[in-house]
Amino acid sequence: MPTIVRALAKLFEWPARRMERKLFIVFLFLVLLPVGLIGYISAERYADSIESNTVSYVSELSDAMISKLDDYIQDMKKISIIPSYLDEIRTGLKRSNAFYEQRDETEQSEGQESAVRTVPDSILPEEELLRLEIQREAESSIYFMNNIKQGTNSVYLFDRYGHSYFALKSGGVRGDLAQMYPQWKELAREGHGYPILVSTQEVSGRPNNGRYVFTVVREIIDTSFESIGMIAVDANITVIENIVRDLDKTTLGTTLIVDERGRVIFDSEKKYLTQSYPHAELLEQASGPEGSFHAVVEGRRMLTIYKRSEETGWKMIITVPERELMAGAVQTRNLTLATTLAAVLLALLISLVLIIAVTRPLRSLVRLMKVVQSGNLDVTFPVRRPDETGLVGSAFNRMLLRVRTLIDDVYEAGQRNKEAELKALQNQINPHFIYNTLESIRMTAVMNDDTEVSDMTRLLGKLLRYSIGGGMETVPAAKELEHLKLYVELLNYRYGNRFALRLPAEPFDGDLPVMKLLFQPIVENSVYHGLEDGKPMMHISIRYERDGQEHRFTISDNGAGMSREALQQLKRKLEEPQWSRLSAAGEEDDPRGIGLRNVHERLKLRYGEKYGLQVDAEPGAGTFVTVRFPAAAV
Repeated sequence: MPTIVRALAKLFEWPARRMERKLFIVFLFLVLLPVGLIGYISAERYADSIESNTVSYVSELSDAMISKLDDYIQDMKKISIIPSYLDEIRTGLKRSNAFYEQRDETEQSEGQESAVRTVPDSILPEEELLRLEIQREAESSIYFMNNIKQGTNSVYLFDRYGHSYFALKSGGVRGDLAQMYPQWKELAREGHGYPILVSTQEVSGRPNNGRYVFTVVREIIDTSFESIGMIAVDANITVIENIVRDLDKTTLGTTLIVDERGRVIFDSEKKYLTQSYPHAELLEQASGPEGSFHAVVEGRRMLTIYKRSEETGWKMIITVPERELMAGAVQTRNLTLATTLAAVLLALLISLVLIIAVTRPLRSLVRLMKVVQSGNLDVTFPVRRPDETGLVGSAFNRMLLRVRTLIDDVYEAGQRNKEAELKALQNQINPHFIYNTLESIRMTAVMNDDTEVSDMTRLLGKLLRYSIGGGMETVPAAKELEHLKLYVELLNYRYGNRFALRLPAEPFDGDLPVMKLLFQPIVENSVYHGLEDGKPMMHISIRYERDGQEHRFTISDNGAGMSREALQQLKRKLEEPQWSRLSAAGEEDDPRGIGLRNVHERLKLRYGEKYGLQVDAEPGAGTFVTVRFPAAAV
């Protein structure tokens, strides 16, 4: 009692623990309300309460008994599947089938017919040796299966022609195998490889008088889904007797088990075994999966509780004499008050322990949330149990990890944008000075009648004005392609007309917005890394297509291409973060593919990580670069 008082004082101390108080009130009502109802029912209808409790108790016992019986029969079914997975048994049955099939064919060819499958007197010694070898092989594992489950009487194997194989046990061997085999074979055949439960049978034969068994039969299917025989697993009815013995002792009644046709599987008095139950009205009242009712059986009033097995379809019917049922009512009534008081105290103590155990990790989680709210994300909730609180704590830890990852990603993206802006500023140093200088060079070339230098300077000036000129992130595709034509024209001045450019064929929307300086770096990469001295002309073509919600431009050439190793190295560099490619001096470690990486990075920054460049190449066959960006974003 002092322990409960101290726990209550701690529960209601300030700062207020509202969740603990609410849970305690709920537990208090959950305890007091049932106690009040029990007291009322005990005072008003105590006899009905005793009956109800008895029905509930016996129902629980019957559930347990049926579960045990179901488990036992399920184990029998598992035993029946063993031959399908044991090579020794499968091989033995196959050899038996082949042996007797060959013998039958030999007998038919010699005009001999036999209705009973027995070993003929004229069997050859070598055939007898072979038959004994097959018998030993087939029966080698039966002794093992006989002893897997306690109470299993015998396991019998049959080949396709009805020849039986078994191992002797203390209970002997059934003398009616020849009579039962046709019935078992038909049931097993209808089961198509599934186990079939056969109701109680009285075993015939002098050594087994007075013995009752129930059986599981199943076809044996080999790996080619072909039936190679049958197995029958017998279990003595004493298995059921051992299960229900304690039940009858507790209820002071009797237990009856019948199958779906009303045939008696077991009864405590052993009056109706293997027969149809004579009290049909009792079976009619015991309809449905479970329930209870009052009935008069042989002049005595009985409380009847029944339960049907979902596994076997068998129904267990327990009859309890009402006189014995009410004998302990007075004694039980006297014990009710003391038991109720003890239950209340125990329930309160357990509820206090549960409340503290449940709310302690929640309070810890709330404290961590307040720490995170103050800006400290370097906290972790210790998950000790995989319960609901542990799941919430794990989700809290994953959320913090995700938040820290997002913060790092945002910081890295900001750094990349700053670097891009810095490079853009570095590339825009005094553009007007460059323009004026180029114009001066062009005018000097004109004055000196050097037309080629003048044209090259003019083209270079246009290219620079387009490249350096700001104010636009996207341009019409026609303008970008016009810029590319100027670039190729300038290249032809330098290399003596060795480049031919083919633009997208009509119809093509020249107003399609594309990212500025999209094609020129790709073509430049093709020129400087794909031009071969042995080829007089290098062809560069641009093809456009729309694939669903994507725009695709493919820039291809017939240059030198690249080896598989060089292609893989280029693809890795395209996906590397920019900071990993910089040397200690801030320069690119490998200048090859800088233009491609620049375009790839800009596409990903503008449209998302799933877009960018795809590169493919073959040695001596050229390079193919595909530009992908979404249709909705342009």
